[in-house]
Amino acid sequence: MAKQTFTTGQVLLASQLTSLQQTALGGGAASAKVASYTLVAADAGTAISMTNASATTITVNQGLFAAGDTVAIQNLGAGVCTVTAGTATVNTAGSLALSQYEGGVLYFVSSSAAILFDYTQAGAAASLVKIAQTSFTAVSSQAFDNCFSATYKHYIVTLDGFFGSTSSADLLYQARTSAGGTISTNYYGGTLKLTYNSTTPTNITHDAASAITITQDVGDSANLCGGILFITTTTGNVTSVSGFYTNGNSAITNSPNVATNGSGGNAGFLLSVSTGTLTGRATVYGVAE
Repeated sequence: MAKQTFTTGQVLLASQLTSLQQTALGGGAASAKVASYTLVAADAGTAISMTNASATTITVNQGLFAAGDTVAIQNLGAGVCTVTAGTATVNTAGSLALSQYEGGVLYFVSSSAAILFDYTQAGAAASLVKIAQTSFTAVSSQAFDNCFSATYKHYIVTLDGFFGSTSSADLLYQARTSAGGTISTNYYGGTLKLTYNSTTPTNITHDAASAITITQDVGDSANLCGGILFITTTTGNVTSVSGFYTNGNSAITNSPNVATNGSGGNAGFLLSVSTGTLTGRATVYGVAE
């Protein structure tokens, strides 16, 4: 039951008493949300349940709650739900980013400041937090939007079960803006390809290129491929993409120190192939420090 103001002589129904008891014991029905949500005063004493496969936020503003008020928050969706300070201050000893089946209690110490008591992460050591996972079949490109945020500086992206309709197609990486735009300029660095039957590596250079070439041989359905990307971000920019990719012919690719050079590609990324279609699964993890 939400926070109530009772008057002298007021009579409560049995259902109201039951709801009050559930709330006092930390239970009760939760208000279900499927999109990013901003808390309102009526949420005091209630629980908010987020269910979304993509990343969401719960925003906290000042002047709505009194000292001692609480709001329970639980994330049931596959996408990370981040408790975000709007005009209020929100602190925690754990993480404000709640992965699936994580939750916590937002406790207000004043009308403008709150503490999130994270049930699962407070005092935890550095770990990987799963942010998004997408499987795709026979697509020309696959976007991963709004998976990067100020919560983490470093990300790991695992690629598994990858193959193309054209096995020799290039696998390409491009940064995405928060508005869903794809950045197709200013990629720098290099990719080194080592092939099992050659002692001479192939160097693929990026000098103001339109994309990062992760590999020149994405592989085929008879030789499912995979790899790992290590991504570093700063405000408004992906500063580094490195990693490796191996196909059935043991081609290994590294793409060190490739940057978008200040183009504002900090929100997500796009995987594509130079020709044909792409099939596979990619999982994005944030590195909690």
